[in-house]
Amino acid sequence: MIWGLTGMSAVGAALRFSTLRVQSFWLDEAVTHQLVSRSLGSMLARIPHSESTPPLYYVSAWVWVRIFGAGEAGLRSLSALFGTLTIVALALIARRLAGDRAGLAAAALCATNPLLIWYSQEARAYALLVLLCALSVWCLLREDWRGWAIAAALALATHYFAVFIIVPELAWLLWRHARASRAAAWSAVAVVAVAAALSPLAIAQAGGNRAGFISATGLGKRIVAVPKQFLIGYATPHAVMLTIVAAALTVALALALRRSERTLLALAGVAVGVPVLMALAGADYLITRNLIAAMVPLVVLAAVAAARSRFGPAAIGGLCAIGVIAFAGVEGNAYYQRDDWRAVAAALGPARRGPRVVAVNPSDGVPALEIYAPLHNLPKGQPVSTREIDIVDLQHDPPQIATPAGLAGFTLCAPPEQTPEFDLVRYCAPAALAVPYATVVGLKLAALNPSVLGGG
Repeated sequence: MIWGLTGMSAVGAALRFSTLRVQSFWLDEAVTHQLVSRSLGSMLARIPHSESTPPLYYVSAWVWVRIFGAGEAGLRSLSALFGTLTIVALALIARRLAGDRAGLAAAALCATNPLLIWYSQEARAYALLVLLCALSVWCLLREDWRGWAIAAALALATHYFAVFIIVPELAWLLWRHARASRAAAWSAVAVVAVAAALSPLAIAQAGGNRAGFISATGLGKRIVAVPKQFLIGYATPHAVMLTIVAAALTVALALALRRSERTLLALAGVAVGVPVLMALAGADYLITRNLIAAMVPLVVLAAVAAARSRFGPAAIGGLCAIGVIAFAGVEGNAYYQRDDWRAVAAALGPARRGPRVVAVNPSDGVPALEIYAPLHNLPKGQPVSTREIDIVDLQHDPPQIATPAGLAGFTLCAPPEQTPEFDLVRYCAPAALAVPYATVVGLKLAALNPSVLGGG
């Protein structure tokens, strides 16, 4: 077991750490970057107004970047470490339930799962959430009530969706052990106290409606996407075929489960089913990454089933192969990666005619672009004096590059740059011209209004 687990952990670490620099930061990571670049006090003061999650991950990342730096590899390596440790945690859970074969199967699945790899390479709280939820399950199995209280409290301080793992665990602890064990009872009280202490922050953050973007996509589409994304990640070449094969292997494993696994099945059902029911009732926070803690019981269930069936090793091998194929498909094709704001900044380069205006579509990419380019937001409502206007579009449906800018005195000053990831068009004037702010904001190559930046 020890050598197999070491090997699987090494594979998982290699997949997570080796490509941390391949993709540029995107919007959410740029927000993390902005936060951890502040002083500790300033960061903590900003979290209620800029984030929808508790502060534990940001505090950890704040310390981490002062040792390893705030570049892509430095900042993301914290999540990669959490993701690698999760491999060990899930293996220990499965081994305790069904032996060494189950432990190795869980390690292999966790090491190669595309969704878990994706969030092990993102500077956000999700990898830490999965690790802490796994540790909470491990502590319950060992009847380590104080350890469970620590893991549960830290999970709640990492992401509010931890409640869909921690609350069922709390109910089980109260039902099975609290009467007979004072340590179990006090551990439950401690976790409830932590949840109560976090409530004012949760209420304040909910009032900001920063999760409103979720409902922009139809609920039915998001519900259907969850199992697919659990299996093969967000997007990859040959996604339909990979999803069908992975689903067939998963169903075959599910048929091997026994009644003795009903507790883990219930935990997985609550972690996924309750958020779905809440969304149907109008409290819609349903998006795959918010449900990622459900991967803890689901991976363990698959591993336990594999250890108890003749075809289990083949099914696990197939799922791992699919995971590696999906991972390679993402890493080898920028179309399936995060928006490449680093490449956009490189293409923009320095201004060619003096101070310029950069119009960006989609507008939510501005914080990420600002990491790589010396730009700043223009004052709203004020006319802009400029000789150059650069329009960037990252929509995957290429716009009509010949679309007129609608600016008297400006003409194309360089051939348009078109790549599979973005389009860049430059307009220049022979002398500085005053352009109304409303006109600049209306510039676009595609359907969405861009954000407007200024800079050299």
